[in-house]
Amino acid sequence: MNLSGKTAVVTGGAGLIGSFLAERLVAASARVVVADDFSKGRQQYLAGVAGKLEVREGDLEQVAAMERALAGADVVFHLASRAYGIGHSAGHHVSILEHNERITNNLFHVLAKRPVEHLLVTSSSCVYPDDGPDTVSELPLFTGEPEMANWGYGWAKRFLEQKAVIFARETGVPLTIVRPFNIYGERYTWVGNSSQAIPMLVKKVMDGDDPVVIWGSGTQRRNYLHASDCADVMAALVEEGFAGAVNIGTEDTVTMEELVGAICRVAERSPRIVTDRSRPEGRRMKSSDATLLRRVYPGFRRRVELDAGLQRMVGWYRAAFGEKVA
Repeated sequence: MNLSGKTAVVTGGAGLIGSFLAERLVAASARVVVADDFSKGRQQYLAGVAGKLEVREGDLEQVAAMERALAGADVVFHLASRAYGIGHSAGHHVSILEHNERITNNLFHVLAKRPVEHLLVTSSSCVYPDDGPDTVSELPLFTGEPEMANWGYGWAKRFLEQKAVIFARETGVPLTIVRPFNIYGERYTWVGNSSQAIPMLVKKVMDGDDPVVIWGSGTQRRNYLHASDCADVMAALVEEGFAGAVNIGTEDTVTMEELVGAICRVAERSPRIVTDRSRPEGRRMKSSDATLLRRVYPGFRRRVELDAGLQRMVGWYRAAFGEKVA
């Protein structure tokens, strides 16, 4: 699909990934509409394309807001969701599930009345079970339980995927499902103890915590990808006309101890690093088999390496909290 001249709606388009996607779509000469309730998204994340897109503010848990958001859409990139860190999920699985379900149901209620030329929905690596392989390919959706540390969110994303597949089969709308792995970036809105791993750890280091405490053993391994690279993949998959489900991530991983060490190196700090095995750490390893991704998007490559991304996160901290004395 040539996105030039197409009206592309990005739900959650003022957020971490969505704002980079909005920039990518503007660069592709699409008519970009950002739909966001600004609970975590921010206008300043769109500053680079101010005046080059339309913003439709509204709570997508409300049908009327979803109708306004999708009006006139040729292509929909559905990213709207409330994703938090592992510390938030415990005790909130039901509320996370219900929030996402309301948005999902509204999305398909509106699209059923006016289908679009292409739909991309954003799922998550949390749909995969904890006892799966260390490096995960695109596994069947309903094999075992989703990731237990993010149980409610994982089920919400499984439901989103299944409803999207049914919708696509009934309407013939081409459907792309993406399952991102551990996306991070400097356009992150701090949500305290509910924040995700990299911003949480960057803040600990930059706040001058000594020791810096890592949840779990510290040996758990993760694959990280910068939000700008994730956004590029999303746009490219639609441009390539890919229909199906695909992971967004790569095979390489770092341990949480290695990650904190890299943050300290970039930030030029040297605190003690300790682990707290009483706190949840999620599955032992999350790594994405990128074989399918590279096949359907031959131009895929990581443009922001981890050290460069962490340097951006140090900049994020300074912009959000100011500089602390080392």
